[in-house]
Amino acid sequence: MATYNEESWHSDTLERFRTLSTSELEYIREDAYQAAKVGDAFGNPKAGQYWDEHHYACMALKERSASKKR
Repeated sequence: MATYNEESWHSDTLERFRTLSTSELEYIREDAYQAAKVGDAFGNPKAGQYWDEHHYACMALKERSASKKR
């Protein structure tokens, strides 16, 4: 298991998402969204990271959709 490095988490996550299948990204998008909403409701300090994951999955899916249209 990879160790958590706060400084590179964002770039590592973006890079990793480029290697995942569309169905995996769709799952992460929904799962992270639900975790972020619940986390916000309960004041979980990790909620922001879940929002980041949700947005990164959305970005990766949008990027793939745009490249298919070319």
